[in-house]
Formats: sequence, C-alpha cells, structure tokens
Amino acid sequence: MLSLRTTFKDRDSRKLLVNVGGNYLVKGGALLVSLLIMPAYMRYFSSDSVLGMWFTLTQLLSWIMLLDFGVGGGLRNKIVKPLAEGDKHKAIALISSAYFAVTIVVAILLVLSFCIIDKLNWYTILKVAPSEISENTLIKMVQILTVGICVRFFSVLVSNILYALQKATLPGIINLMSNVLILLYLLLAKPTGNESDIITLSYVNALANNIPAMLATVWVFAFVLKGMWPRIRSVKRMEINEVMGIGWAMFYLQIVIMILFNVKEIYITWFVNSAAVVEYQVYYKLIGMIGGLYSLALTPVWSAVTKALVEKKQKWIRDLYKKGVFLIVIFGVIQLLLVALMPIVVDIWLKENSIEVSRWYGLIFCVYNIVFMWMMLNYNFACGIGRTKVISVWLTVSGIANLLLTMVISVFYRSWISVIIATAITTIPCAAFVQIDIFKSIKNMKNSDGKLTSD
Repeated sequence: MLSLRTTFKDRDSRKLLVNVGGNYLVKGGALLVSLLIMPAYMRYFSSDSVLGMWFTLTQLLSWIMLLDFGVGGGLRNKIVKPLAEGDKHKAIALISSAYFAVTIVVAILLVLSFCIIDKLNWYTILKVAPSEISENTLIKMVQILTVGICVRFFSVLVSNILYALQKATLPGIINLMSNVLILLYLLLAKPTGNESDIITLSYVNALANNIPAMLATVWVFAFVLKGMWPRIRSVKRMEINEVMGIGWAMFYLQIVIMILFNVKEIYITWFVNSAAVVEYQVYYKLIGMIGGLYSLALTPVWSAVTKALVEKKQKWIRDLYKKGVFLIVIFGVIQLLLVALMPIVVDIWLKENSIEVSRWYGLIFCVYNIVFMWMMLNYNFACGIGRTKVISVWLTVSGIANLLLTMVISVFYRSWISVIIATAITTIPCAAFVQIDIFKSIKNMKNSDGKLTSD
C-alpha cells in the first residue's frame, strides 16, 4: 500500500482524496438533512401505511431511471479519454449523442406512462387500502412523480459528466440541494389532513429533484465545458453506438444491482406490510448511513480507475483497491459503536414518534452493511476497468436467489429484517466470486500493448 506521503505526491491520488473529502463535507449536510427529514415525513403523514406507501412508490418509480439503457454510464466511461486528451470535437459528439438518445427515451417513456398508469391496480402493487387514499389521488400522484423522474434523466447525464471531469463532489451537492428543498417544504408546510397534501408533496418532489440539476447543467456548459453544449448537428451514429455499446453492459448491471439492493421497500411491502417500511427506514437512515458513507467514498473511484487505466497506472489501481478494503474494516467498527447507542439516538431523534429498537436487528443490519460495502467496492472497480461479465452473472444469480430466499424466510418470520437477512446471505457468494475475478484481472493487467484485458 502506498505511504501517505507518496499518496499526496501523486497528482491523481491527491485529486481522488480531494473528491472524497469534498464528498464527506457534502455528506455531513446530507446526513443532517436525512435525520431531519424522517420525523418531518412522520409529522406530515398521519398514517404509517400511507407514509410506507410513499417510500415504496418513490423507490419503485426510481427504477424508471434504469431505462436510459446505460447511456449515462456509457457517457461517463467514454468521455474520460477525449477530455483527458483535449479532444473537444469528440467530447461534443459524445455529449450531443448521449443527450439525443436520452431525449428519445424520455419522449417514449412519457407517452407509455400516461397510457398505462391508470390501467394498473396500484392498490395491489403498493399494498395500500382504498380507505387510506382514493384511486384518483393515487393515480395523479403516480403521474406527477413519473414526469419528475423522466425529467431527471437529463440531470443524471450532467452528474456523469461531472464524475468524468473528476468533480465528484458536485453531484452530491446537487442531490443535497434537492433534499434540502423537500425538507424545507415538509418543515414549513401545514398539513391539512386532506389528500391534497400528498398531491402537493408530489409536485414539490418532482420540482426539487430537477431544479438544482438543471441549474448545474447550465453552469457546466456555460463555464466548465464552455462551447461544448449538446447540439443536433453533432449527433453521430458512431458516438451513439459507442456510448450505447458499453452502455448496454452498464444498463444491465444497473438493473441487477438495483434488483439486489434497491427492492427492500418493495419486498417489505409485499411480504410483510407497508407500515413495516417505516420501521425499516429508521434502521436504514441510522445504520444504513454507514454503508452510504462508504459508497460516498467510492463515488469518484469508478472514473478515477478508468482514467488510471487509460494512463496504464496498474500499481495505483491495485493500491487503491487495498485502501478500499481497509476502509471497510474501519466503517465496520464504527457501525458497531452506533448499534450500541442506537436506542438512545432513536429516542432523541424521533422524540414522540420514537420506536422500540432491537440491537439484534441492528447487528444483522451491520452484517448486511459490510456485505453491501464489499459488493460496492467490487462493483466500482469492475465498472472502472471494464470487467462486467462475471459481476453481471453473479448479480443476476444473487438477485433471483434473494427473491426466493426472502419469500421463504418471510413465511416463517414475518418481519422486515427477513429481507435484510436474505439479501446479505445471497450477496456473499456474488461478492466473493467478483473479487476473485478482479484480483485475477489486476494480477494479469498487462497484455501485449500494456493495457488491461477487459471483457
């Protein structure tokens, strides 16, 4: 492992550390917002079932973001080289082609969504009773949130461009500003108890999740990439194919990793009940934040590894992976300390809305967090060096196994913790085999032209 002095001497290492440090400063604000927003939501919603339904729906609709078919991830990987080499024309062609592809996808999704949303039985999907919310309100809420999600396709593109520019702190600031706007509304609003409250919140959610990103997009093309804004005449079939080529692999990876890690609210709703999602959220926002903090440290890693690969810095990549493993150990110890203090923290945090917490549940969540951090480390390195086949296969196997095991465990123990147990168990083999593939790749990094052999 590189010494601390050597790390600071290396330009790419310094840039990575600056990005990680900046991310943690932003995360400090995000953590505060996260802690404040949970009791604010509980005050705004009079029913735990409706609040659980809201969490489940927003998580479910976030899956729409996968339907960019990997354009964002493909742009993030492909634009690194032309930006590093100062190839302005290539960068413009890639950016223009990516925005064009996303525009077509968004147009199709909006048409399809308004054709099928009112045809689906949302009471069955979200496990909420008609007595809790009317069908008209439910459908209108879904339509508003869907439009907001579709517009976010463009904000994801600017975030990927910022990652490629090694400005990994800025996407975090964009997300923080979105959450701050939602929190401000929840704190200042005076709920009437009517269904109009949830419609208003839907509009606020859609606007808050897009306004900061749109402002960031204007700033990037006006100052950071001045003169490199997307334009129709620069859209090229070759660049679309180039972005989509690697994009398809990224698209599938996004789907399977979403199925493995981002379905917990949905599984809890289906196999337990929607009210249980609220209790899960309490554990997730406290203990789960440790995994979130670790993932935050990995945010600039993907693009940094890709850049190091272009520059043939194999030893730097190997040392960076070792540091990632070391951080897992540190974060693992920190989360154990948090579990010990959790009953006190929850009482102070939620006050009159406090719930009884279980340290056993907390320890189980800790195990899940360690597995999650391990998997995310492997995911970022696999994407950064272009090793996607093995991780795709094992994530697919784990995703299917997770659903089956969740169904089995929840029959015998009808609790949200069953979903956490199933996810942890089914992820371990995936993380192990993916790590073996990464180690093998790092060991044999040079082929005849000195580059890493990828999929």
